[in-house]
Amino acid sequence: MQIFIDSEGTIGTFMQTLNAALETDGLGSLLILSCAGNGYTPEDMDPILKKVPVPLFGGIFPMVLGKGQKMERGSVIVAMEREAEVQYIQGLSDPKADYEDILDAKIGDDDFKTLMVFVDGTSRRISAFIESLYAVFGLEMNYVGGGAGSLSFKREACIFTNQGLMEDGAVLAAFDIESGVGVSHGWDSISGPYKVTESERNVIKSLDWRPAFDVYKSVVEEHSGTPFVSLPFFDIAKAYPFGIAKQGSDYVVRDTLTLDGDQNLICVGEVPEGVYVDILHADPAALIRAAGGALELARTNFPSSAVPGMGLLMDCISRVLFLDDAFNDELKEVMVPGLEFVGACSIGEIANNGNDFLEFYNKTTVVAFLELE
Repeated sequence: MQIFIDSEGTIGTFMQTLNAALETDGLGSLLILSCAGNGYTPEDMDPILKKVPVPLFGGIFPMVLGKGQKMERGSVIVAMEREAEVQYIQGLSDPKADYEDILDAKIGDDDFKTLMVFVDGTSRRISAFIESLYAVFGLEMNYVGGGAGSLSFKREACIFTNQGLMEDGAVLAAFDIESGVGVSHGWDSISGPYKVTESERNVIKSLDWRPAFDVYKSVVEEHSGTPFVSLPFFDIAKAYPFGIAKQGSDYVVRDTLTLDGDQNLICVGEVPEGVYVDILHADPAALIRAAGGALELARTNFPSSAVPGMGLLMDCISRVLFLDDAFNDELKEVMVPGLEFVGACSIGEIANNGNDFLEFYNKTTVVAFLELE
């Protein structure tokens, strides 16, 4: 694996960096991680991407990580010797799509060990798609990836494929390389559980048969000492996500983004009716320790017979917003001397933790070790 970094984010510097990556000896495939601040559009990217002669995959994110450094402009391109089987799945908001049938038809029967997955973070059926991935492939391989997009949370083309820059879809890259994945978040319950008595995909409408915002507001205002009328909603809510209770495992965290009307809470990722949720909170030190825990899990889950060639970090953009300057301490916590890390600050994270279920997470740190090719 070789890592190429464009720190400027213009079309010209992207093309220069891409051309340098394409000259890599024995090139098999390309991972591309770009910043939303570049302002790339399909009109800019499609003519470039369609000419790439090897499989490519990746996404546009609020921020990317190049060799352990946070970037708000530019791109990171990883030239990989292994050729990935890359497939694009469209229509991640389609209420009628049967993703199990689509996945069965798209991915071959080869014995893949690692699947990288990047989705449009604004799509409305991400969790349904992830559940279908698990139903089709189970834990036969490791999964790592995340949600692409920008902090505007507007639907825009943000998925890199050989067909161009796409929206409302997912790109899958299957490899026969070994990997080790670690997942951790550091958030703890301050109130709950509450039953989700009415929801529609990623919108929570009622908790314990009460309007969702009434319940959330009373808990958060009492704990924080800050009324919602005094600040923009997300400035307070970023410190108080929901946690979906999972039997035998840690919470699956759901960011609360904004209000839909006066009472409904819009989250990143679906929150099904009937599940139980807690309201969570954490201090920066707990989140930083959790990032270190994700690193240790990745190390533990990486086969002792393999040699790591690169680290991949998917860290939620809302953790960056919550931690602010302390995010640099979180980055230091997951760095390994002698091992280069790349990654993205994503809109939701995709991973399986060891032998646990595959999930779409929010506000979570995912660390993966990838085998030296």
